[in-house]
Amino acid sequence: MTEHLAPFQIVTEESINGLSTEIITAALHESQINYSLEAHPWSHSYNRALHVANTCIYSLAYIPERKEKFQWVGHITTSSISLYALSKNAIAIKNIEQAKNYRIAVIKDDVTHHFLMSKGFVENKNLYVMNNYDSLLKLLEIPNRQIDLIVLNDDLLKNRVQNSAETQKYKAVFMLEELTLDFRFACSLNTDKTIVNSLKKAMDKMERQGVNSAIRKKWQRQMVSLIELN
Repeated sequence: MTEHLAPFQIVTEESINGLSTEIITAALHESQINYSLEAHPWSHSYNRALHVANTCIYSLAYIPERKEKFQWVGHITTSSISLYALSKNAIAIKNIEQAKNYRIAVIKDDVTHHFLMSKGFVENKNLYVMNNYDSLLKLLEIPNRQIDLIVLNDDLLKNRVQNSAETQKYKAVFMLEELTLDFRFACSLNTDKTIVNSLKKAMDKMERQGVNSAIRKKWQRQMVSLIELN
C-alpha cells in the first residue's frame, strides 16, 4: 500500500514509480515474494496496512507513537518537514507553541497530523485535516478559507513547485526539526513473520551492497536537474 507523494511515490494511470518505489520493488524481487502495489489516499492505505494481514506500506515515517503498531522492515530515506505560508503573508514563527496561534492544514493520518496532535493541536480549531496533497497548496490561496499554514515535506515542495514564479509564492516559516522524517517500509502486525524477515534480509543486503544509496542519488540528481532547467 502507498500513496502519491512525489518524488518518493509517483502514481500515474499506468504505473507506480519513484525513489521509494524503486527501493521497495527491488527488495520484493530480492526476497522473491509475490506482491501487488496499490495507491490510495494516505488514510486509506495507512488503515489497510494497520489492520489487514500480509499488507505492507511505504513510505511510512517512523515515530515513537507508531513503534508498536507495525512490524518495521527497513529504512528507505530521510526528509525534512516545514510549515509553509504564502510569501505575501507576514507570518513569523520561532517555536511550536507560536504555531498554535495559526490555522494549519495537514493530511489525515499523515505523520504530521499525528505529531501535531501529540503537541496539543486541536482538530477544527487550529488543525484541519485533508485527504490529499493536491489540495494543500491550493488551500493557502482560497479566499476566506482562513488556512494560514500548511505542513509539507520539503522534497515534496521542491518536486511540485519547479519554476521560479511558483516558488516565490510560498515561504517556509518554521522547520519542524523534531520531525525530520525517517521514511521506512513496514507491515501490519498480523503479517506473516517469515515474509517480514525475508523483506528485512533483502533490504539489509541492498543497503550493504549500495543499491539503495545508488537509487537515492539517482533521484536526487533528477530533482536537481529539474530545478536547474526551470
